[in-house]
Amino acid sequence: MQDKTSIIIPTYNEAGNIKNCVETITHVLEKNSLPFEIIIVDDNSPDGTYEVTKVLAAYDSRIKPFVRRNEKGLSSAVTFGYNKASGDQFVVVDADFQHDYTKIPDVIRLLKENDIVVATRRSEDGGYGNFPIYRKLASLFATKISEWLFPVKISDPMSGFFGIRKSVYLDTKDKLNPRGYKILFEILGIVKTDKIAEIGYTFGLRTWGHSKLDSGVIFYFLWDLVSIKWYQWRQTHSFFLGNKGRNSHIHP
Repeated sequence: MQDKTSIIIPTYNEAGNIKNCVETITHVLEKNSLPFEIIIVDDNSPDGTYEVTKVLAAYDSRIKPFVRRNEKGLSSAVTFGYNKASGDQFVVVDADFQHDYTKIPDVIRLLKENDIVVATRRSEDGGYGNFPIYRKLASLFATKISEWLFPVKISDPMSGFFGIRKSVYLDTKDKLNPRGYKILFEILGIVKTDKIAEIGYTFGLRTWGHSKLDSGVIFYFLWDLVSIKWYQWRQTHSFFLGNKGRNSHIHP
């Protein structure tokens, strides 16, 4: 029996996209005979996204919507979805069609031999498409900063389209402190594995609604990078910090 994949879709104000998104992903996975479920995690969107997902779920039991009324944030929405999922591997995508859903089967197949699979825009068979130049530059800048702070062996650590084996997530979930917008970046900073693969894709245009990337988001992302680095440094040095604290207490 084939492993089941949980597709995790975090949403906020995606009422105009989510129906077509779910239908497209369903068609792609059914065409490839891949068992799946779709976990939708909505952060209490004022545009009625959650209400749309409940209607979709009424017609297909593989669609499982959840709403978070007291929490916000893309990263924590993804881990919330992980914790609700029953699949053997997880694939995260956005609902706005900027990720190429036809690549999901390839991500799933690569997860058979890898712990993490990242869909990258920075490869020979990938690209930023019609990404506005200022957003491309912002993405490249953030990528360079992230590579400087967290050396990783992938070309697009800022990708929001990636897969991870459930067993790998379970082994590291207690070390995660999800915040902000780029959970993959934090996972890559914690998971110790060489089994990481990439697959190229071309970034698409949002089909409905407005991008959530603005100067405020970029500022908070950079703050998240520093916070994640500090958190990981403290985790790594907790033993020595603990000893220092105890010694200073005994010998004031």
